[in-house]
Amino acid sequence: KKPKEKKEWMPSNGVKAIGNVLLMVKRFTFSYNENMGTTLPGYMDSTRFLGMNNTNSMNPGIPFAFGMQPDRLWLESKGRDNVLTRDSLFNGQFQQQFSQSLNMTANLEPLKDFRIDLNLTKTFNKAHSELYKDTVGGGSEYVSLNPYETGGFSISYIAIKTMFQKTDRGELSRAFDNFENNRKIISERLGRINPYTGGQAAPEDEEFAKGYTRYAQDVLIPAFLSAYSGKDPKTYPLVETKNETIRSNPFKNILPMPNWRITYTGLSRTKAFRNIFQNFTLNHSYTGTLSMNSFNSALQYRDVYSLGFPSFIDSVSHNYIPYFMVPNMTLNEQFGPLLGIDATFKSGLNIRVEMKKGRQLSMSLIDYQLSETKSSEIQVGGGMRFKKVRVPIKYFGIDKLRSDVNAKLDFGLRDDRTSINRLDQRETRDTRGQKVITISPSIDYILNQNVTLRFFFDRRQSIPYVSNAYPITTTRGGLMIRFLLGQ
Repeated sequence: KKPKEKKEWMPSNGVKAIGNVLLMVKRFTFSYNENMGTTLPGYMDSTRFLGMNNTNSMNPGIPFAFGMQPDRLWLESKGRDNVLTRDSLFNGQFQQQFSQSLNMTANLEPLKDFRIDLNLTKTFNKAHSELYKDTVGGGSEYVSLNPYETGGFSISYIAIKTMFQKTDRGELSRAFDNFENNRKIISERLGRINPYTGGQAAPEDEEFAKGYTRYAQDVLIPAFLSAYSGKDPKTYPLVETKNETIRSNPFKNILPMPNWRITYTGLSRTKAFRNIFQNFTLNHSYTGTLSMNSFNSALQYRDVYSLGFPSFIDSVSHNYIPYFMVPNMTLNEQFGPLLGIDATFKSGLNIRVEMKKGRQLSMSLIDYQLSETKSSEIQVGGGMRFKKVRVPIKYFGIDKLRSDVNAKLDFGLRDDRTSINRLDQRETRDTRGQKVITISPSIDYILNQNVTLRFFFDRRQSIPYVSNAYPITTTRGGLMIRFLLGQ
């Protein structure tokens, strides 16, 4: 009889893929922090064990004593329990603060000497204040006076799909055209879900839904982000209109995306290059951030039937007044570098090449204009150390010097241009920008360990894009002697 063959269990392709990914991860860190606080002035009940009145009412409650942040219903319940002051002259504000931060990093090494560093961040903060008091005193109902909230939001983001679009000077970009066109799609989506609109068209502009015209904030934010991130406006997340607690984030549906840095140092170890290079490094990185700082609540916001949507339409703008007013949103991207090369030859020659590219978009939701700054830069540098160079000069009785010489040459070309695009005006205008050319050769001659001679030349030339600026050329050069005193 033939012996039975042993059957070994083999993992499926999915399990293999997960295992390979886990082997690539060399390091992973995750950090999530929340800080919350509530100030409740005018609290009249006694506090004993764990900050509560454990002999009678058990106020303010076990959840609050252990850090639970109260909402509107909790605050109203304390008024009904008569544990808040009834003094009509009381003016202490009820305050709440909340901050949230997320930071994730991962170091991957899919191949030897090939490293990928990923980074994902998110920050959100909000503060609430109001005067919650009995305005008459003597047992009447409490009222909420001047509720006000401020906050900020920032995440790591990716929008490279539109970063390399070619645009001629004086012409609008394709992304800006999509931004203007996306407003109709976003307006239609908002008009369907807001019960106060009921799918009605705006009387003053029938292409848009009632209360969500072409300059409505809730329309502009997703229209702008979907256009410049290259995503479908029909499915891009909308701004959250509910604000139930201090933790409520109006931009919670806009998720952070990872940034990265890639480095490869193994090329000098290959057979084709090991006899040429001592070291050869390739690197590439991308950093993108989306931020909406200093937004604040609108005092004119109304939600008549508590449906979670705005119901009051401003008679001037013909738009709903949103709960939060966002004055500006900024999208910043940097390839630093897009491609970087750092090579050291066997001869000692060192060459560095970096190509950088960046873009900053600042969309104002007050005057409805977009400021766009594009930058590109090329830096080329090299250096070499020549050992025991003989110089036929007399120095302290020595007729012929033999010392090391360091020679360097750096060249740079940078192009910056800022333009203003206004919605529905079909024009773009350059406001500032320039081309900058730099060249910087230098030679360092080491006489001894205490004395070094340096010959240098530095030329910088700027060529402006706008007529109200003028070209500037700066040239420096000379000889510098460096003395080191002491041992």
